[in-house]
Amino acid sequence: MHNKSYALKLVQDKINGLNNYSYSQIGTLSGYSKLQIINFAKLLKEKDIDSILVHGLTNKPSNNSPSNKEIEFIRNFKNQYPSISIQQFMDIFHEDIVFNPKMIKVVKLNNLQKRSYSFFENLYHKEGWKSTIKHKCFNKEYEHHPLREPSPRRGILIMIDGTPHDWFNNGRKSSLHIAIDDATGELLCGWLMPTECLEGYVHMLKILVTKYGIPENFYSDKHTILISPIDGNLTQFGHICEDLGINIIAANTPQAKGKVEKWNNTIQNRLVNDIKRFNIKSIDELNKFFNDFYCDYLNKKYAYEPKEKGSSFVLINNIVLSNILCIREERKMLDGNVISWKNNYYQVINEDNSIKQIFKGTSLMIYQNVLTKIVKVKYYNHFYNTVQIEGHRQDPVKREQLRIDNQKQLEQVLKERDKRVLTILKNK
Repeated sequence: MHNKSYALKLVQDKINGLNNYSYSQIGTLSGYSKLQIINFAKLLKEKDIDSILVHGLTNKPSNNSPSNKEIEFIRNFKNQYPSISIQQFMDIFHEDIVFNPKMIKVVKLNNLQKRSYSFFENLYHKEGWKSTIKHKCFNKEYEHHPLREPSPRRGILIMIDGTPHDWFNNGRKSSLHIAIDDATGELLCGWLMPTECLEGYVHMLKILVTKYGIPENFYSDKHTILISPIDGNLTQFGHICEDLGINIIAANTPQAKGKVEKWNNTIQNRLVNDIKRFNIKSIDELNKFFNDFYCDYLNKKYAYEPKEKGSSFVLINNIVLSNILCIREERKMLDGNVISWKNNYYQVINEDNSIKQIFKGTSLMIYQNVLTKIVKVKYYNHFYNTVQIEGHRQDPVKREQLRIDNQKQLEQVLKERDKRVLTILKNK
């Protein structure tokens, strides 16, 4: 523990011949180094002890104090982001203004410079700005959840989840399907859809395996898109993962997959402002922006190195993804050598575009690509293309209307029958 007044007193006594301590001994007694004690001796030749103990900048503004111009500029800049966390506002201020080569003249004109988190924290307090992130209060007792050791290598465990949010601040929510590497905390990829759905997860999966490779495990909640409520059964997404050799592990609580939940909160807090910042106008633009730029941008801030080097991702060499990223169901061959699928009739064709002759009643597996909607047939472990028979499709709207009309007709017949029964009973 430094004791400045005691050190100065001992040095003063040494100068006046009142003690025989060396500079090293005085440093040991007062908690300072020998060089600092020598500097104290030099100061005492110019000032007395009381003058030295009073800080030179007491009652004076700090040389690092912001100018009025700087504060006014920050106020005006904050108006662009009414709802933003302290950390993100600091990041945007530094990235878009202070360190932006195009803003050199603005920086010089307004005396702008890099500022610390505490500077912005104090400014938020003085200006009455509210941060979007509320820190937890630890004065109360909270349920403790033991921390789980992260995976040692990339690709062993990938956490996946869908998070709904009003990303464009237009009153309409849409779901972002994301994948997080457990070993590094990296945001690997994501895909936005109007709702949490199979197509969103398949888009995410395609980007993941194409960019990084096939992981060993997925860790998810028990959403019925991912985990079947019937033990032993696989969902359509489960079949896709099985074909790729990915095991799906279900979390029992949200706390068990806290890392992906934390990422959901981070993205929700940041992305809304960054959509405005980078002038993103549509879901299609956002999906491209998110995977081409935003994942790497956030990973530079939040990702960390794994415990072990190397990767457990397996490259997708010689794998035809278009035959895997599919909905699959069993169908039987009908009369006319056709199969029925979603109110349409299809014929199976050979590679030379000739019709594949298959006996009526033969069981086939229909594969429809979730993303391209192309329909194929798997027969004796071989994939065949199909061609839709035009003009043999019943419009779903007309089909539903016909069902309603038939229901109304049935109700009318039953009413007339009841009337006749009542009439007969009265006559009796």
